[in-house]
Amino acid sequence: MSDTKERLRRVLVEALRLNRTPEEIPDEGLREALDIDSVSGLEFLIWVENEFGIQIDDEDLSVALVDSLDTLATYVEGRMAATDDAGQPVP
Repeated sequence: MSDTKERLRRVLVEALRLNRTPEEIPDEGLREALDIDSVSGLEFLIWVENEFGIQIDDEDLSVALVDSLDTLATYVEGRMAATDDAGQPVP
């Protein structure tokens, strides 16, 4: 999961054009620490979808996904495991 979290940190810095290095991004409390609002949170999740070749289902969108790298990394890894090489969901 640490590779996934490192990629998420890089995506977060790039997507939100943060004036920080990826190493400065905390694991938890991202919304408060980085002042992430609903619009920037959705923008970040779109970048995550593109970076990892996954689709985040509408019903899975939540504050928890944007607020915790641990939660998001677990979700991303689960979505990647549930898709085939063409990015299609595995039945």
